Amino acid sequence: MPMEKYRYPKEWDRIATEKKESVGWVCEVCGKQCRKPGEPFDTHKRTLTVAHLNHTPEDCKPENLKAMCAVCHLKYDAKHHAETRKKRKDGDGE
Repeated sequence: MPMEKYRYPKEWDRIATEKKESVGWVCEVCGKQCRKPGEPFDTHKRTLTVAHLNHTPEDCKPENLKAMCAVCHLKYDAKHHAETRKKRKDGDGE
């Protein structure tokens, strides 16, 4: 699902970067070392993202955020994305 940028706080880039730096650019789920800023791009699999555990982008409390590589983040969000797609398809969308 595309990121709904309007739901994120203005300071999201700073919040996300601080979270990634706090864990040394390592996925908190699988332990994969991810690419740091300035390192050459090799694969999306080494891209570190920050997940909202409750799937609410407006909720940026530290306990709701977890640094995840792209693969782990997609796995974590898979059920939520399927439910969201179904709601939109059925006309019950957000």
